[in-house]
Amino acid sequence: MDRPFVAGGFVWTGFDYHGEPTPHVWPTIASFFGIMDLCGFPKTAFDIHRAHWVDDQDVVSITPHWTWPGREGQPVPVLVMSNADEVELKLNGRSLGVVACDRIMGAEWTVPYEPGRIEAVARRAGRVVATAAHETTGAPVRLRLTPARTVMAGDGEDVQPITVDAVDAAGRHVPTANLPVTFDVAGAEIIGLGNGDPNSHEPEKGAARSLFNGLAQVIVQAVAGKGRIVVTASAPGLRPARLAVERLDRAAPRYAPILVPAQPILGWRRSPALAQRPDPSLAPTDGDNNSWAFVRSGVTTGAEPTRNWRVYRTAVKPWRAVAQEGGVLQFEGLSGAVSLWIDGQATPLRDGVAAFGPGAGERRVTLIIEAAPGEASGVTGPVKLKALR
Repeated sequence: MDRPFVAGGFVWTGFDYHGEPTPHVWPTIASFFGIMDLCGFPKTAFDIHRAHWVDDQDVVSITPHWTWPGREGQPVPVLVMSNADEVELKLNGRSLGVVACDRIMGAEWTVPYEPGRIEAVARRAGRVVATAAHETTGAPVRLRLTPARTVMAGDGEDVQPITVDAVDAAGRHVPTANLPVTFDVAGAEIIGLGNGDPNSHEPEKGAARSLFNGLAQVIVQAVAGKGRIVVTASAPGLRPARLAVERLDRAAPRYAPILVPAQPILGWRRSPALAQRPDPSLAPTDGDNNSWAFVRSGVTTGAEPTRNWRVYRTAVKPWRAVAQEGGVLQFEGLSGAVSLWIDGQATPLRDGVAAFGPGAGERRVTLIIEAAPGEASGVTGPVKLKALR
């Protein structure tokens, strides 16, 4: 923020994702550090970053929610984030203080919990510019469905997420309602379910998902043809929700032919220059990150004053077609006198092309390149692995 020559920052990550359950371990199955959760629902970090970087509108947020039954009188840490000059916190109309708001760190209070309304008031030059509030909710009484769009294309492909949440008698979102929800869909198919919970082991296929912090998501794909998509959500003890989305008659999109790309061969290691022709089995020892260089294909190795040999090695896991039927290994640029080995077997190389036999798993490719005195050498162009057909 203090350095105008810094354009921004890198954040890992925008979304939570399965795997790397940091900072927790199994049975946690997802990360916790996304700005949004697995469903794209904004987390506290979302508002923190808004306060950091949004300049064209006034920003204020307050966390956590204010529905804590059974914690009356207990202290609750409250964080307010804003890009304004100062913020005031109010509880049921009473001021809990006005403080200068640090745009990066926000403003913090510790508030004894009492039900009602907690509100953050942001001011700039003494003028109120934005407010944010939470209210203590009642018990959940019904479900609510909120689509991303009210119209879908009936082309058999159009997809959208629909949010389901629990609300109280006043229509307020209930953040503590973590009830199981069952979905029924007509005119579309359910292709995914989620709730953003990094500890949930519920299946992401099917027709049921529990709420997490009062929220869940169903992703539907429209069937072909004109009509109406009807989504119904139900949960024990709550009034169900029903949503209708228009399905327009649209032809399926036309596709251009898909050209399967060749598999690039990357990750080459290059030995030091050697005075004598080496054995093709020569390889770097484990942990050798120095004497054998990490090189990219397409980069020329500089000339040496005397004749020399270098070994180039890499490994590749062929794509399925090559693994099953074999393929062709193509070097688009080589310089020097070149010999090729595949999986330790000498392999003819003609005009930069060699046969690559079938076989799954990791496969080894080795080159020995002899360079004349004063001449550059190496793998000077891209290397690709292509299927036979």
